Amino acid sequence: MAIVFGLFDNLQIDPADARAAGEVLERRLDDLAYADSLGMWGYFTAERHFWKAYRSVAPSAWIAAASQRARTMRLGVLAYTLPLHDPALLAEEIAFLDLLSGGRFELGVGLGHRPVELEQIGVDPATRIPRFQEEMAILQGLLSGGTATANSDFHHLKEVSLGVLPVQAPHPPVWYAGTEMNAAAWAGANGHNLAVGFTPLKNLLPVAVAFRTARAEVEKQPDPPALANGGKVALMRHCYLSESDEAATSEMAEDLYRLNSLDPKVQDGSRANRREDAQEEVKRLLDGEIFIAGGPESVARQIRFAHQALGLDLFLANVYAAGIESERVRRSMRLLMTDVALRLSEVSVG
Repeated sequence: MAIVFGLFDNLQIDPADARAAGEVLERRLDDLAYADSLGMWGYFTAERHFWKAYRSVAPSAWIAAASQRARTMRLGVLAYTLPLHDPALLAEEIAFLDLLSGGRFELGVGLGHRPVELEQIGVDPATRIPRFQEEMAILQGLLSGGTATANSDFHHLKEVSLGVLPVQAPHPPVWYAGTEMNAAAWAGANGHNLAVGFTPLKNLLPVAVAFRTARAEVEKQPDPPALANGGKVALMRHCYLSESDEAATSEMAEDLYRLNSLDPKVQDGSRANRREDAQEEVKRLLDGEIFIAGGPESVARQIRFAHQALGLDLFLANVYAAGIESERVRRSMRLLMTDVALRLSEVSVG
């Protein structure tokens, strides 16, 4: 099976975009329909709360809307911050989303990378791990058609079962989003998938190794549990494509120059210096592996290297860098699904 391509979108607010929020979101839905028409594998949104830089505050509602515009691609959340949720109510949402999308939902779960989100609603961040473990057990049990009863420090449930079950059995595929090695090993041992990103590959390599090693150990058991839906590794990266490397870096630098010009704190100094600063910033983004960018050949080479390092199955591109108009967003999607995919067609995974 070849590497497949999808989108990751945290609905970050673009300071250069003066359109109303509703217009921006409607355009995003148009983009999803376009990505669907290209044959893209899937789309994930994030969950962010109480943070003015993002609009991904209601991921279930957003995926429900997306399911009516993108009719074939997989759709999911990377990731629900489980300690923020009542697991029984979240299980109902997930089951309904899977029904609404015709069995296309992908369930991402995480501990939450911003403990302040937990503190703001009275959840002690120190309890994240036991909460997460308990909530995963409840989620999987309910989504598989079971009944849940709990009386713990975190949850009080009495013979709860779902009135609506997911289309996919026993439940939608589960993705763990995070780069902590013990958590990655847990995901591998429990038949889940792993999503990592936005940090250099050298930091992600031991995480992927822990994930695959744990899964392999489970598979060695005399009577291993069903692991059919898991074992995949996804890499999330900001991604910018143009016709050539030179065009891509030049366009990115110009975007950064215009964005910096909007910030009164950086308006001092000559225009030439600010352009040099923008060019240096592009170099930092590329060297730090925050972005995969360039022409199709260069981007394909970078993804191929990530595949070789991590055993990559899925590349999730965030094509919504600030300052980029819709035409260039769609150009990145199109080049990814045509020129880049063609160059990677010989790469096998799984």
